[in-house]
Amino acid sequence: MSLSQEFLVDSLETLKVIAHSTRLNILQSLKHPKTVKEVAKLLKLPATKLYYHVNLMEKHGLIQVVETNIVSGILEKKYQVVAHHYRIDNRLLTEQPTATPELEQMLTTIFNVTETEIRRTVEQTEQNPFAEEATGILYRASLRLTPEQHAEFYGRLKIILDEITEQSSGEANSEQSIYGLTIAYYPVHTQNEASE
Repeated sequence: MSLSQEFLVDSLETLKVIAHSTRLNILQSLKHPKTVKEVAKLLKLPATKLYYHVNLMEKHGLIQVVETNIVSGILEKKYQVVAHHYRIDNRLLTEQPTATPELEQMLTTIFNVTETEIRRTVEQTEQNPFAEEATGILYRASLRLTPEQHAEFYGRLKIILDEITEQSSGEANSEQSIYGLTIAYYPVHTQNEASE
């Protein structure tokens, strides 16, 4: 069964489903077809704890059944991801009114996904992914930019993101590794500005 290039997470409900550490681990493990028992062995968890998550993910179209077999009189299903890439629709952020529980959930979810992926990498490799500049970047800064500088930076950033997304959307191959990318670039309203 062929995979779509991209699955667009375009509802808060689906985002809540995908943004769970166990379900993220399941998603990562299903790049190739596996049964729940095989996933459980890989994740070192009891299979009974995974059935709820797998059923929920299938219900929301995040994974699919690609093969069924009868084993000892029991129907056994093999699951796989539905796409090479999963992307959160930017409109989920932009269409949320300010100071709502939905916006809070959205931000929490996005940063929890990032944190989960970083922690899992550290636990499994026993290495700091940010120790070498060539491996990873963890960067936080407040930038003072003129409107012209902002427009130039935003334009260059958008071009890079569009290029890398297009390059990454082809068929997966054995030479590729998976990298996480979380970017937040936004205007900051400081306390000092609020009191002036």
